[in-house]
Amino acid sequence: MQMISSKKNIKFILEEGKKFFGEFLTIIYINDNSLTNHLELLISVPKKKIKLAVNRNKVKRRIRSFFFDKTNHKLKEIKIIIIFQHFEPINYSKIKRDIITFQKKILIK
Repeated sequence: MQMISSKKNIKFILEEGKKFFGEFLTIIYINDNSLTNHLELLISVPKKKIKLAVNRNKVKRRIRSFFFDKTNHKLKEIKIIIIFQHFEPINYSKIKRDIITFQKKILIK
């Protein structure tokens, strides 16, 4: 797994990507066959939603941990931007539920 850092890539994904709206997360993704068996990820927790940096970082760690813990997940050759849309930090199980719902939707297509 790699983090997306290029402004050009971010802009391209935001404009051309498909969107999934979960209860707590908005996920924008695009399939990229040029990636060799890995995924690229960007996690955004807006300052307007969660004021304290400590809490923003906690949410990012919880989202990131899902992708590190699940080494056998099926999301490969994909670029994902995850935007947190809730006004307070939430626990891992709620984040996990949104991401698993997203995975099921992607694997069906």
